[in-house]
Amino acid sequence: MSNIHKISILSYRLLLLGICSLLLMSGCGFNGNIRFGDHDSPDLIVYNAPPTIEHFSLGDTERAHGEIVSWHADLDDAEGESAHRIGHCNGTMQVTLENQGPEDDREHRMTMIELDWDDSPDSLLISGSHPYKSGNLETDTVIFRAIIGGTGKFRGARGEMTSEKLPSGWYRHKIWLVD
Repeated sequence: MSNIHKISILSYRLLLLGICSLLLMSGCGFNGNIRFGDHDSPDLIVYNAPPTIEHFSLGDTERAHGEIVSWHADLDDAEGESAHRIGHCNGTMQVTLENQGPEDDREHRMTMIELDWDDSPDSLLISGSHPYKSGNLETDTVIFRAIIGGTGKFRGARGEMTSEKLPSGWYRHKIWLVD
């Protein structure tokens, strides 16, 4: 092995060591506490009624890269007839990866969701990517998404939200916030 090659490997290792040291010392800019392992106890559970869904087609195929699916629904404190509306649930999904041939029946969508509580400045902003069966506007699998912000009592919120379609057509959203 040449001396130049040995020096470049050593330089690379020192650079990685320096970066790792800086990240450990800085905490990666994170100043909160993450709760690991308590995934059975969400901080909040909300529901949305069956949504009104619109598909904005680019026209040349059934689905195409960049197409948008938009939806909105009431945000409720429970499912079904006992539910009380507490706000609005709005979202958009953009197709980011079409199916990749006859064996692939999925398309990936990038999603943005806002949960907006009535009569308050409180809201949560959620984002994530998830595969959907090609041609279907909804999915029957649980979706995990990141909470990337909020307003009011949720200002600066971070965490995770799972969304699950229920047999009734309603959705249950379980929310875990980072302390």
